[in-house]
Amino acid sequence: MALWEREAEFAAIERQLARLCAASPSTCDDGRARVLALTGATGLGKTALLHETAARASARGCTVLYARGSEQEQESGFHVLRALWEPVLPLLDAHARGGGTDLAAAAVGLSAPACAVGPPPHAVYRAVDQLVARLAAHLAARAAPLVVLVDDVHWADPASLAWLTRFIPRAPTLPLLCVIAYDSRDGRPGLAELRKAPGGAQQVHALDALSAHAVDALVRAAFEGGPEEPLFGGETSFAQECRTLTAGNPLAVTRLLDRAGEAGLKPHRDSLPRLAELAPTVCGPGFHEHLQGFGPDCVRLCWAVAVLGAAATLPLATRVAGLGAQAARRAAGTLRRAQVLDMPPRAPDGTPPAAEEAVCFTHPSFAGEVYRAIPSGLRTALHGQTAATLALTRPGHLASAHHLLEVHPDADPTVVAELHRAARAYARAGAPEAAHRCLGRALSEPPARQDRPLLLYELAWAALRSGAPAGAVHHLRAALAEPDCDAPVRRRATRLLALAERRSADR
Repeated sequence: MALWEREAEFAAIERQLARLCAASPSTCDDGRARVLALTGATGLGKTALLHETAARASARGCTVLYARGSEQEQESGFHVLRALWEPVLPLLDAHARGGGTDLAAAAVGLSAPACAVGPPPHAVYRAVDQLVARLAAHLAARAAPLVVLVDDVHWADPASLAWLTRFIPRAPTLPLLCVIAYDSRDGRPGLAELRKAPGGAQQVHALDALSAHAVDALVRAAFEGGPEEPLFGGETSFAQECRTLTAGNPLAVTRLLDRAGEAGLKPHRDSLPRLAELAPTVCGPGFHEHLQGFGPDCVRLCWAVAVLGAAATLPLATRVAGLGAQAARRAAGTLRRAQVLDMPPRAPDGTPPAAEEAVCFTHPSFAGEVYRAIPSGLRTALHGQTAATLALTRPGHLASAHHLLEVHPDADPTVVAELHRAARAYARAGAPEAAHRCLGRALSEPPARQDRPLLLYELAWAALRSGAPAGAVHHLRAALAEPDCDAPVRRRATRLLALAERRSADR
């Protein structure tokens, strides 16, 4: 998507990159604003600006790390944090030993000691901060300063969002640049806290819709100069109608012009009725209806990619969609040409793609539109198919647990075991909310009677760590009332109940 009328944002990015690359590795100029926040509605160019930032930072020799929140991965603890640091795990591992930063290991994706409870979240956030500070200093000393890019923060999982909120006030004191992007209309409490980060840590750039002049230029470019008559004037014109139908949203304008070209429209007043008919297919429910015109294989592949989310590769999507390899490749080719799907590199800075072909929608909002359009029963079945596929192809990967949360309970012991394993992994990482969701879902499966006391005990710990002592009291009393509660679990539950009751009384 062309980046029109974003000169102020580019200037701010260039200033911060210049400061970062000119700073001494041992000092920070502390001119603040080492965090840039790009805000605005979907389609205003936040993602495109982040990708351009990555390209410019890479050209300066910076180390670029990129991750984005996903509407479908909000249940996965530290999903964004792990995606962010995955490319530099060997460096993180070298800096994680000692100094308390070992608490950050599981949160960033390194191996951590097995345990059912895990550290409190605030200790994990502090350890991750220390680890990032060490890594930033290490890279700055090697003239490859760190640039951290996080897109769609409004869709970040709660644990990653909580860490980012606490990290932003400290970021200006470190030799790094952090650029985040989020939809300012989102009302999540965690995002409200991030927007209120103290100390002037963020330099916020609110993106606006395109002006009449910019839409005029886009229309002329799309139609190679357009008609000789003015595209804007006293009367309704083609370009003016484009801007009215899309509210000047750059993504919507670009997509609408693509649709107009496919339909053979000319930029004249006679085309305005047909242009108005095409506008609903650009986004919203009409976007899914537009997909159906490409045929059932394309629709099924899009459904699979939407359900898989960040884990999507073409081989995985092919299996989830139930397509043959050739049919899936034909569908992927059609959707790429239609600019619906893309097979990008793993990061926007030019890092080579993985052995498996990663596949995603060309814009994050398309994933949500497609996901919501899948019939409810079929969506549940696709989550089940995805969980089974991931269990076979990526054993031990936490992504399968995210999908098991969406399937109907069926008294399946393998589902209980997988959710219990995921809950313990989230607990080790310091993401008790995610652990709580997995344990609650495991108990509704339901588990074997002899497994209930331990699951209830660990659910209580997760509730207590999440700041819900009354819920912990309820779960512990339920565990102690279980006839199969053995002596070790009973002793631990009794001790924890006393603590939970004290904390509940203090509220």
